[in-house]
Amino acid sequence: METLRRTDTFSVSGDGFCSSTDYQVLTILYQPIIGQGAFVLYLTLMNLMNRQDLVSEEFFHADLESMLGQRIDDIEKNRFKLEAIGLLITFFGNDSFMYQLRLPLSARNFINDGILGEYLIAAVTKARFKKLLKIFKVKPSNKKQKFNISKSFNEVFLNLDSTENEYEGNLLSTKTRSFAKLTNSNFDWRIFNDSIPKDIFDVEELTEAIKAKIEQLSYVYSLRELEMKEIFIKSLDNNNFVNIAALARNSRANYKKDPKDKPNEEIDNRTPITDNIVDYFKTMNPKDVLEELGDGLVSSADLHHVERLIDEVGLNSGVVNVLLGYLVKTKGNNLPGYAYIEKVGMGWKRDNIETVEMALDYIKHLESARERQKYKKSSKPDAKPDWLDEYLANFEGEGQ
Repeated sequence: METLRRTDTFSVSGDGFCSSTDYQVLTILYQPIIGQGAFVLYLTLMNLMNRQDLVSEEFFHADLESMLGQRIDDIEKNRFKLEAIGLLITFFGNDSFMYQLRLPLSARNFINDGILGEYLIAAVTKARFKKLLKIFKVKPSNKKQKFNISKSFNEVFLNLDSTENEYEGNLLSTKTRSFAKLTNSNFDWRIFNDSIPKDIFDVEELTEAIKAKIEQLSYVYSLRELEMKEIFIKSLDNNNFVNIAALARNSRANYKKDPKDKPNEEIDNRTPITDNIVDYFKTMNPKDVLEELGDGLVSSADLHHVERLIDEVGLNSGVVNVLLGYLVKTKGNNLPGYAYIEKVGMGWKRDNIETVEMALDYIKHLESARERQKYKKSSKPDAKPDWLDEYLANFEGEGQ
């Protein structure tokens, strides 16, 4: 489309308003990267939303010029920054823009993000970065010699006769979500726990967040329990606290090693071979999926994309595998950049695609719609994507 014009109209929507903590994260962590202009644009757009329905009235971009004291081309550049860093999604149709605001990441997720953390260091220097971290540091409580005696829900509340419950969407909520869970985590915690000496780290102090991250990194980068143990110990700080950012960074660094430097290992029998396309995507490791789709080589950058799809976007690991297959085959056998991958992933997340079956049906729907547009006068085409046929043909060949 053409360059943004003063007479173009826009409206704003969002999932909620920023908390005081969100404002602190925006001011201290986001602003050094995006700049003051983009920072003020984000806050202005948010405050244009109605407090009741989280949708604004329709405005002209000339109104933004007046409110911000910015020229229209500067507004557009600042909008691009907000889109790129994940604070804004822009839609265009019927000669009008819709700006959908996204709440900022928590300080923990921002700092532990490999890209954002590095850009912040580049913007403020390493010394200032360490100072900023202290603002968000929380001193962990001492739980030694204490036992968890909290009651569970069913120990306090009686069972109800009826178990029916209706799901209600479009309700006001915060950005908080549960830790990303894997559908096929085969990580053996007994092996991992037994391999760590207690004088180095007491595994009973592992939080659910750390355990979820360990399982995720083990899954994405194909790390065995003992490999993960070495990376974990290497990621402890001087006070023997777990550094999640270091954990992720060391996992990626381990993957980048020359395979000749690694000891010979038997084939991992935990990755089953199957002739069922659904089971395939549910059980395969994303590295193996990308190897089959490409030339056998998978970069650590591609696996970092997978890591972020599970951790930040919150996609089911099996759904991520389907998404990878779909993107590679529809983009000329090349995996696109993360900005595009995240955009598609967020769309799938908004459409509540939570299982491999739903993801495959969704792709069939997209392919069918594309074929109907391409061949309007022809008979109804087969809705199954070509690349699914290729997978099935390969499985049948292996099974013979």
